[in-house]
Amino acid sequence: MAVKVKENATINKESTDRILNDPDFIRLSSTRNRIAAVLTALTLIVYYGFILLMAYGKETLSKTLSPNITIGLPIGVAVIVLSWIFVFIYARWANRKYDSMVDQLKEKIGG
Repeated sequence: MAVKVKENATINKESTDRILNDPDFIRLSSTRNRIAAVLTALTLIVYYGFILLMAYGKETLSKTLSPNITIGLPIGVAVIVLSWIFVFIYARWANRKYDSMVDQLKEKIGG
C-alpha cells in the first residue's frame, strides 16, 4: 500500500521500513523520547509534589512570609515557572538539535 505524502511523492512499505530501520532515525527517535520522558517526569514530580504538599503539609504551606503572604504562594508560583522552564528547555533543544537532525535525516532519505 502506498501513501501519498506530497504532490508526486509516495511512501510505500519498503520506504517506510527503510526509514524506520535507519540508525539515524532510531537515534533521533530515542533521543527525542528520552528528553520528552525526562521533562514530563520532572513536570509531574513538581506538580504532584505540590499537590501532595497541599494535601499533607498544610502547616508548612500556611506559614507566613509576610502578613498577607504564606509560603504556599511562592511555591505555587515556582511550580508554574518551572513548567515554563521545562518547556523552554525542550523548545531550545528542539530548535538547536532536533530540527537539524530531522533535516539531516530528510536529506539522507531524500525527503
